[in-house]
Amino acid sequence: MSPTLFRAEPYIASDPAAIVRDYPFATLILADMSATTTAIVFETDDSQTTLIGHMAARNPQAKTMRTGDRALAIFAGPHAYISPRWYVEKPEVPTWNYVAAHVRGTLEVIDDEAGQTDVLRRTIDIAENAFSAPWTIDMAPEGRVAFLLPKIRSFRVHVDSLEGTTKLSQTHPEGDRERIIAGLKERSDPTISDLMSAQWRRPPAG
Repeated sequence: MSPTLFRAEPYIASDPAAIVRDYPFATLILADMSATTTAIVFETDDSQTTLIGHMAARNPQAKTMRTGDRALAIFAGPHAYISPRWYVEKPEVPTWNYVAAHVRGTLEVIDDEAGQTDVLRRTIDIAENAFSAPWTIDMAPEGRVAFLLPKIRSFRVHVDSLEGTTKLSQTHPEGDRERIIAGLKERSDPTISDLMSAQWRRPPAG
């Protein structure tokens, strides 16, 4: 994970599973230091105990991964460089704001047709969720899924630990945070500033 400081309040994420759900394009790292970036999602909506994903069968990691391998999945959310020019009340050196989650667990390889189809179905359902008329795997051209299944390798991660970090200048004075938000917006880098605004700004009293 990040340095020890960021694994404690106030940096520890209150809902690390939300980071996994919001930023599912993750990096899977195995004990042999192989790494693949791919979509990784919770297997069900109501459980955080397993993750599922898939990769191309020709990927070197896919060829070597085995059930029982230890796995680390890194979910990197938005991030932004924070210039010291924005620190006035509490002068500081440059830093970086970011959102991330690390999930550790044990790998289970999924090679059977039904299991791999379930992985694809679940991943597509999550990715299509924002559309008013979601595309489903059943809408694929006839025979296309059957053709692709031998060309992928799927996996399940049985989760041992789920840790999240939100480093959003929360230890700095309000004035400096406001300058950071304004500075990021001026640089057309709104994602982190929007997260900061949501966390620190309160709606006006009605």
